[in-house]
Amino acid sequence: MTMGIVDAFAFDEFGVFTTNQAGNLVVFANAPWEDWSKALLAGGALFGAGLGAVLGAGLYRLAGARAPHALLWPLFAGALLLIPAPVVNAIYGRPSWLVPVMAAATGCMAAGWMLAAGPKMWLTANTGAFLNTVTGVAYPDGEDDQGRRRRFRTTANRTALIGTIGFVAGILVYGSGVADRPHPVVVALVPVGVAVALMWRERD
Repeated sequence: MTMGIVDAFAFDEFGVFTTNQAGNLVVFANAPWEDWSKALLAGGALFGAGLGAVLGAGLYRLAGARAPHALLWPLFAGALLLIPAPVVNAIYGRPSWLVPVMAAATGCMAAGWMLAAGPKMWLTANTGAFLNTVTGVAYPDGEDDQGRRRRFRTTANRTALIGTIGFVAGILVYGSGVADRPHPVVVALVPVGVAVALMWRERD
């Protein structure tokens, strides 16, 4: 849900993405012919996401790479990077440097998740999760105790389904206006805070 809210907010405010880097590649390659400023914003998001992914992977490894507890540090660092966004946005409006910072935040969290999760999936690459969900609906991947074919029995397909639902839910929350108060990024931090609190409680 966090990724959906932050991405929808960034696209609405800046016209580029903070999690969907495939979309930013399209903007970066296409926009120079019409709008250099948008191409630079997309490039900044790509750069920020790359740095964030390196940071998240590094923190995961420094924590001992013991999933899921090592995921605490990429999530925590990503949340810290997101915190300035609502403050700066409220005081100074829309400075362009917020884009790479928010992209770094989501890239950091996504890299930690990619390394910690059982089925490998980038939280920021929802095309794969969506297509995995669709094929999981079309083709049952398991059986129940009575031998009947059932959908979403494998961990990979269940993870894809949950990721897709969460991302879409975040976009719907943003689009509905529910996340406007106090600020969309503050609302987006709530699921991260819950995840960090749960993992911190279970770390021992």
